[in-house]
Amino acid sequence: MILMHAALLVTLAAVAMPQVSVQTQTGQKTKAPSETPAPNPALVRVFVHTDDLGDSRELAERRESVRDLTKAVANKKKTLAAMDVKAGSDVVLEVLERTVFVPKVVIGLSPRPGDPTNMPGMGMNGPVRQVILRVKLTAGGDPLILTNKNKPAESVQGWKSAADDIGGQVEKWIAERKGEILNKRR
Repeated sequence: MILMHAALLVTLAAVAMPQVSVQTQTGQKTKAPSETPAPNPALVRVFVHTDDLGDSRELAERRESVRDLTKAVANKKKTLAAMDVKAGSDVVLEVLERTVFVPKVVIGLSPRPGDPTNMPGMGMNGPVRQVILRVKLTAGGDPLILTNKNKPAESVQGWKSAADDIGGQVEKWIAERKGEILNKRR
C-alpha cells in the first residue's frame, strides 16, 4: 500500500512539472523542465524589493512602487535586466518610503507652466500634494539613497512618474560604473 502511494506521488509530480520541448544539436526533440532564461550577461541585473515591515496600507503602497520601479527598470532593456530574485543580482534597489508634501505657495506670482494647480479640467483649486519616492541602491559598496527629482502630483500616474525618474537615475548611475559592476560578477 505504501509503495502504491509513493508510486502515485512520483507519477503526479512528473505530470505536474511543466514541460517544454527542447531541440538538441542532432535535431531530436526532448522534454525538459521549463526555466527562466538567464539574462544577457552584458546587462546589469537589478532586483527591486521592499521590507515587510509597517502597517498594511503603507506596505501595500510600497509594494505598488516596487512594481512601478521594476517596470521602469525592465523598460531599460538595452542596459538593465530586472530580476525576480535577489540571488544573482548586481544591484539591489529597496523602496524605503513613499511620502507626500505640500509645496510652498508663493503669493503674487502666477502659476508656473506645468504646475498641476494650473491644469484646466483637473479640478484643483489649491496646493497639490507632491510625491517623494525614496529608494536605497546597493551594489557591493556603500548604499546610496535616491529620491525622485521630478515633482509629480499625488496620483497613480504621479507615483509611476516618480518610479520612472528613479529608474533613469539608476540607469545613469550604473552606466558610470558598468565595468566595475560586471567585473564584480566574475
